[in-house]
Amino acid sequence: MKPSLRLAPFCIAALLASQLSSAQTSAPAASQAATGLTVAVLDFTSSVPGSTDLGPQVSEGLTALLGGDDAFTLVDRATLARTLQEHELSLTGLTNPQDAVRVGNLVGAKILVTGKVFALDKSLFLTAKIIGTETSLVEGVLVKGKLDAGVSELFPQLADKIAEKIKSSGSKLVAGPEAMDPIPGLQQKLAGKNLPRLTVSVREQHHGEAPRPIDPAVETELRVVLQKAGFSLSDPATAGKNDYDVAIDGEAFSEFAGRIGNLVTCTARAELKVTDRKTGKLIYSDRTTTRAADLS
Repeated sequence: MKPSLRLAPFCIAALLASQLSSAQTSAPAASQAATGLTVAVLDFTSSVPGSTDLGPQVSEGLTALLGGDDAFTLVDRATLARTLQEHELSLTGLTNPQDAVRVGNLVGAKILVTGKVFALDKSLFLTAKIIGTETSLVEGVLVKGKLDAGVSELFPQLADKIAEKIKSSGSKLVAGPEAMDPIPGLQQKLAGKNLPRLTVSVREQHHGEAPRPIDPAVETELRVVLQKAGFSLSDPATAGKNDYDVAIDGEAFSEFAGRIGNLVTCTARAELKVTDRKTGKLIYSDRTTTRAADLS
């Protein structure tokens, strides 16, 4: 899986660090026990004919059953609904794994649980996705029963499977300290190294309803992370050939996609390449495309 744009600066810094030292060491990944995790159960969806309210009812039942487990803490359903309504996220479909971080930050949850109820042939299925809001990693569980038996017999089984999965996989779904803030690890790894001098130049364009000033967000993010990691940067507009060793270049595009209520949706793409000035060798390249909805 390609790294997301927000991780690209860390990838570049780590890659340059690895080229400065032949002996590589890796710190053990930090993990967090399931105990103390905050979990939010979002509304399930239902495609069972004549049962449009079935999804929210399953969510309510799961919340009641999971609330009795001391291994984790559940976000109050009323608080959850109010928060999502205020931000209009219930209209945007932003419960996909890649958007779990945003929803999790809003409701204060490290784990999101969402799912679906559907019928197939003469069977009834309940599926749940357990999403780490810090990592966007997903675990899934499923229960199956007879269609005429109803949901009431199935969601206790689903609750048990969800609780078991959170306890067994919670530490994998939740990011450790290094994953949340890799800069201290990079600083330690680069300490005492003879770091190359860098230039960063990322051109940006926006296509939308009306022209707007370009905010060099990609270039700024790269500069901030690399400087914190210990690299010295030169301005590409004024730097001579002897003022830098490695050039980071790229392009970024964003395009207005539409409006959902008071929210604006956009699609964005960024492309980066890292080149050795002396040899012209391409050291690193990557690209990512993402979509988001926000108030502006």
